[in-house]
Amino acid sequence: MTPTGKRSPTDHRATARMPDSGRSLGVPAVVACCFALIVLSSAGDVWALDVFTLWRQPEAPLRIEAGSRVDYQVTSIETGRRRTEVMRIQCVDRSDEAWLIEILPLERLDGVHIPIPGRGLCLTVDRRLATRSGNLIDHVQKVEQWDDGVHTVLPPEQWRDDPLANAFLDSGFVPDTTETQGSTTRVVGEIDLLCAQFTLTAGDTTHIALPRGEMIQIHTREVSMAVHADVPFLGLAYAAERAETRSELVPAGRRSPPPPSMTVEIMELIDFGEDAVSAFAGVE
Repeated sequence: MTPTGKRSPTDHRATARMPDSGRSLGVPAVVACCFALIVLSSAGDVWALDVFTLWRQPEAPLRIEAGSRVDYQVTSIETGRRRTEVMRIQCVDRSDEAWLIEILPLERLDGVHIPIPGRGLCLTVDRRLATRSGNLIDHVQKVEQWDDGVHTVLPPEQWRDDPLANAFLDSGFVPDTTETQGSTTRVVGEIDLLCAQFTLTAGDTTHIALPRGEMIQIHTREVSMAVHADVPFLGLAYAAERAETRSELVPAGRRSPPPPSMTVEIMELIDFGEDAVSAFAGVE
């Protein structure tokens, strides 16, 4: 592939840069993430918002096939604190009705990222997900977790009612506006990917009654993404989400509103392929 457009290398180092769209983002929520990236507590600190946050967006080329694998470095920045982890999302089996998708935390060993033994999630996902309709949680038929090698099948009432799991599985970002940016070339390993870029924004306002007036909370969420059709799942070579909440008091007085809160979630593709092998095959 002949590189054109702006060149933005993807490496294994933690970074807080935004896509080459000219925008400077301060902030999943990835889920971005979406995709804040939501941490599913039962997954042992595995992030997956990065991919599933944008599953409804037509700009993301949805492609899920048995054997497909994507590895992401995920960085979360909140109140000056930075956290970086690496995760793998892979499809390891397929029937006429469902995909078997594993979400695995990775560690670096001898220069190679490999799954952390005995940890991760396995989702059985209805293939009707490809219609991009409904709620993500409605397409999940089964949730299995491995924690220090202990296998548990989570009953629907548990993962549906758990606030973190529900937020993860029900993360359907619906933007108010979508802006097309210029193309950019992202380097993943030794592969140059000429990516299309988009910026998606959404916002809402909440009014809270106070004894002497009201507090107005303004929530904004902006997701920037770079996509390429050769990348499995949602084509995401890069995704960044800025989520911000700021408050105003009406009428203004001696009291000060709460300070604004801001979160930045960044997901960078570091590897992908069609060589996925189940981390839990034959393990009970």
